[in-house]
Amino acid sequence: MQGITVVLFGAAADRAGTRTVELSAAGVSTLDDVWFGLVEAHPGLAPMQTMLAFAVNGEYAERGAPVAAGDEVAVLPPVSGG
Repeated sequence: MQGITVVLFGAAADRAGTRTVELSAAGVSTLDDVWFGLVEAHPGLAPMQTMLAFAVNGEYAERGAPVAAGDEVAVLPPVSGG
């Protein structure tokens, strides 16, 4: 069964200790489900919950957005600049 690929950037990758996580698609229907699976696998991400942005297959998405097997989810920390 095809899963969901989660790509982590910046501080999120640092906290997880990896840039890519493969999650099972079983029981996953929304981005919230992906987040809970991701935090279960990498609890160090939990404190970042309110500051992260997400994209599904290259499009920014809200936490309730639908996710299906074969999708790629990007986890994007805030970007600062001057």
